[in-house]
Amino acid sequence: MQAEIRSAFFFSAYVYRTRREKGLARILLQKKSNAAIWIAPACAALIVMPFWTAGLFTVMPFSYHISSESMSRAAAELPVSSFYRLLTFENKSFKTSKMEQVDTIQWVDAAFHAASSISLRDPRTFLGKELPGFSIYDGHILIAGEGTNYTNMPIESAEPDPKSISQPPVKEGPGQAPAAYEKKILLYFTHTSEDFRPANGQAPMHIVEVGEMIAKKIEERKIGVSVNETDIGALLNKKGKKYSASYEESRTVVASAQKQLPSLDYLIDIHRDSQLKDVTTATINGQAMAKTVFIVGGEHPGYEENARFASALHELFEKYYPGLSRGVIVKSGSQTNGKFNQDLSKRAMLIEMGGVENTREELERSAAAFADILSRFVKSEQNE
Repeated sequence: MQAEIRSAFFFSAYVYRTRREKGLARILLQKKSNAAIWIAPACAALIVMPFWTAGLFTVMPFSYHISSESMSRAAAELPVSSFYRLLTFENKSFKTSKMEQVDTIQWVDAAFHAASSISLRDPRTFLGKELPGFSIYDGHILIAGEGTNYTNMPIESAEPDPKSISQPPVKEGPGQAPAAYEKKILLYFTHTSEDFRPANGQAPMHIVEVGEMIAKKIEERKIGVSVNETDIGALLNKKGKKYSASYEESRTVVASAQKQLPSLDYLIDIHRDSQLKDVTTATINGQAMAKTVFIVGGEHPGYEENARFASALHELFEKYYPGLSRGVIVKSGSQTNGKFNQDLSKRAMLIEMGGVENTREELERSAAAFADILSRFVKSEQNE
């Protein structure tokens, strides 16, 4: 009797175990079937996603592209020899050429700059976000002229007091040049309120007058030039816009001039620096002259072409008027415009000629010098 009970028990246990295993197998099989339903679309989405993303970034306007300024700057600091060494890891044939040894600090600085936006070789990056007003020293010196360093960077003019602005004889629309010459150069003034107030008692001189001096000397060299004397400040007041919108307003003016005169290739925005005379004056051949600095906006895709243009003009200054150029500065960031309308032409440039204390005579000499080197550059391109 006990043997029969034991056999019945074991048989029941076997049946229960068998049914349980079959039930578990059925559940697992059902789960696998359900998984197969969503795994295929998920895999397809993962495959297609990179193409969707690439297509999205391709059709997006450049201004909306995702970018990292700190990474870009860090990559720009990476020396050529370091990049060459990276290539040797992929292509062993590069090892046959000898390259100079790379200073370890360059690698450390590039990595630290990418992670924290602080450069071990630029003390300004430690203080720039902490000290009010320190942003005036922002900018990268692409080419340093004689005496130029990070302590005497160009300072953009502050918003003027309407009561202190004396009115220059301005007129809207392109200036008139001899009809015999096709107009290639546009001179304009984003900050028409800028003027010069020499300490020797001379009457204030407006930046527009400097443009007229330059235009006169260029025309003497048989190159057509248009001077647009539109008062940007008056347009801002009329539209109720702030001084910080000056470049937006001058952009409209420049675009209109280009539409009227499609031959305009060289766009020169003329300013004066707010630095004092000891920074903005040089003695060339025994005569005092107002120094010129070239400003490049680094926040548009074609800024490298503008930088090459500025660098070429600087080299001409060094050749014919050594010491008169303060160099080439690239400006970007939240505290500046970053474009300066230079995306409208690869031959667009912003110049700061002289400073607030330079005299009329110093500016006249410098205007003639700038007209000379710009004319040389234009003619050299026309003869290519």
